[in-house]
Amino acid sequence: MRELFRIRNLRICILGNTVTMIGDNAFWLAASIWVKELTGSTAQAGVVILCLTLGTMLSPVTGVLVDRFRRRRLLMFTEVATALLILSLVTVDGPGQVWLIYLMMFLYGISSALTSGAFVALREQLMPAELVSTAIGLSQALNQAARLITPGIGLGVLAAWGGHTLAVVDAATFGVSVLCWSLVQIDDPKPVRGADRESWSQQVVVGFRYLLTTPLLRHLSLALALAFFAMGFYETLGIAVVTVGLGRPATWVGTLVTVMSLTGLIGGLLAPALIKRAGPGRTAAVGLGLCAVAAGFVAVPNSAVVIAAAATVGLCLAPVVVSSMTAFQLYTPNELLGRVTGAASFIMTGMQGVGIFVGVMLIDVLPYRDLVYLSVGILIVGSLYLATRPEQRRRVLPNQAGVLEGDEPKSKEPTGTAKR
Repeated sequence: MRELFRIRNLRICILGNTVTMIGDNAFWLAASIWVKELTGSTAQAGVVILCLTLGTMLSPVTGVLVDRFRRRRLLMFTEVATALLILSLVTVDGPGQVWLIYLMMFLYGISSALTSGAFVALREQLMPAELVSTAIGLSQALNQAARLITPGIGLGVLAAWGGHTLAVVDAATFGVSVLCWSLVQIDDPKPVRGADRESWSQQVVVGFRYLLTTPLLRHLSLALALAFFAMGFYETLGIAVVTVGLGRPATWVGTLVTVMSLTGLIGGLLAPALIKRAGPGRTAAVGLGLCAVAAGFVAVPNSAVVIAAAATVGLCLAPVVVSSMTAFQLYTPNELLGRVTGAASFIMTGMQGVGIFVGVMLIDVLPYRDLVYLSVGILIVGSLYLATRPEQRRRVLPNQAGVLEGDEPKSKEPTGTAKR
C-alpha cells in the first residue's frame, strides 16, 4: 500500500475520487427521500434508483466514447457537465418538477459509467501493472467505507438544509475532482482512430466479443454474472430474513448492510495479497465458495448467526470483485478497456437486475429459506466452474519484460481476438 502513496499522481487521484464517491453515494440515497418528501409516494421515490440504473446500463455505449477520446479530457469534461446539470436541481420546488430529478439521475448514471470507464483506462498511465490489484483493493475498501458514512451525510444535509443544498454540495464534490485531475501530470494520448470506420453497433460489440473470446475473462464474467444474479435476490430476501426469520423490524436490514460494509472494507485491503499469491481466478473461486457457505447460515433463525454470516459474505465477496477487476484490467489491451469494462458492467448490472426481479417474483411463492438455498446453489456453481478452469490457475504478475506470467503480451491491435 505504501508504494501506491509514493506516486504523486495517484495520491491526487485517490483524493479526488474519494470526494466524488462520498458525494455520489450521499446524493443517490438522499435523492430518493427528497422525491418521497415532494410527492408523498414511495413508488415515485423508487423510480429514482431505477433511473440511475438505466443510465449505468448504457455502459457499453459510453465505453465506445472512452476508447475514442482522450481519457483524462473526457473524464474532466463529463464531471464539469455533471456538476452543472446537478445545479439545475435548485429549481425544483414541488412535485411538478420531480421529472427533473428523474432525468438528472438517468444522466448521472451515464456520467458514472463514463468516468469509471475513463479512470480504468487511465490506470496504465497512473501506476505500474504490479500495483493494479493494490489500487483496486484500496478503491473497494474506500467504497465500503463510504457506504458507512454517506447515508448520514446525505440525509443529514437534506434534513437540515433541503434538497437544493444537497445538490450544491454534490456539485462541489465534482469541482474538487476536476481540480485534482487538472493537477495530475500524465500522458493523455489520442486513442487509435482506426475503429472510426466501424458503426457504433460494431464498436459496442467489440467489448462483448473480447470478453467472450478470451477464456480467462469469459470464465470470470460467467461466474460473476451468476454471483450478481444470486446476490440480487437479497434486495427483497434480506427483508424476509430479518422480519420472518429473526422477527425484527425491516429497518434491522441496515445492521446487516453495515456489517457487510465493515468486513468488505477489510476484504478489499486483503485482496491484493491473496491475488499475488493465488492469482485472480483462484482467489475469485475460493471467495465465491466461502460466500456460498456463509450464505447458507442466513437461513438460521438466530441474530448472531445471521450477523456472522453477513460479515463473512462481505469479507469474501470483496476479493471476488477485486480479483475480477484486476484480471479485466491486466488482460485487456488499453485501447479496448473502455468497451470491455463497459460490457462487463452491463452484464453484471443486468444480471443483478434480473436477480432482483426473480427475487421479487419468488419471495411470495417460496419459503424464504428455499430462496436462500437457491442462492447458495448458484454461488456454488460459479465457484466450481472457476475452480475447474485451467486458465484460472495462472498468476497475474507482470515480469520485467512487461509480459503477464502464463499469458501472451497484451495485443496492440483492437481486433478483439482472444489471447490463448
